[in-house]
Amino acid sequence: MPTPEEIRSTIQSYIKFMCESDVDGILDLYSEDATAEDPVGGAVQQGGDALRAFYAGTVPKLQVEITGPVRVAGLECAVPLRAELTMNDSKLYVDVIDAFVFDEAGKITSMRAFWSPAEMRPTR
Repeated sequence: MPTPEEIRSTIQSYIKFMCESDVDGILDLYSEDATAEDPVGGAVQQGGDALRAFYAGTVPKLQVEITGPVRVAGLECAVPLRAELTMNDSKLYVDVIDAFVFDEAGKITSMRAFWSPAEMRPTR
């Protein structure tokens, strides 16, 4: 079972890979049949092909930063983030809580992003 420190390290890698648009790096953190729901209530992406398509379409437009402590409980964690999205010539940001579930090997099995498009604001 991964330790809290190992889970936090995986989250740091996830953020780094997101900011570098490293889709392969992101996918290496996930288990084979993992899911991503971003935002919660939207379509659930499951498995390598679906996750690759999702991240390949998302990460080139996105920068993220952790804005508070990563809270770990057992095989789960919650991460407060600020995401900056570049669309055309404008930049928007939104505060997000990402919730992750890990397997015994330390791979992500589920990621759920809590945010709403209605909460996006122009950057200052």
